[in-house]
Amino acid sequence: MHVEYDLLDKDGVKVSLAADNVEYIKRDGVNLAPDDQETLWFNVTKPAGSYVFEVRTKAGVKYVAILDWVPDPMP
Repeated sequence: MHVEYDLLDKDGVKVSLAADNVEYIKRDGVNLAPDDQETLWFNVTKPAGSYVFEVRTKAGVKYVAILDWVPDPMP
């Protein structure tokens, strides 16, 4: 199961994470494979912690976002 997140710029405008818009996406320094999705899908089974995402668009703009993940307890 995954949860969806948008990357927003400083003005609150959504940044597409689709492969045709980004040079790369990294999570904690590890390259992720961009696809046709404009959003980030995060695996809910990941352990709690801070995950650092770095995105560089084809326009040359670099974004860094930190996801402070706290999973919901499973029943």
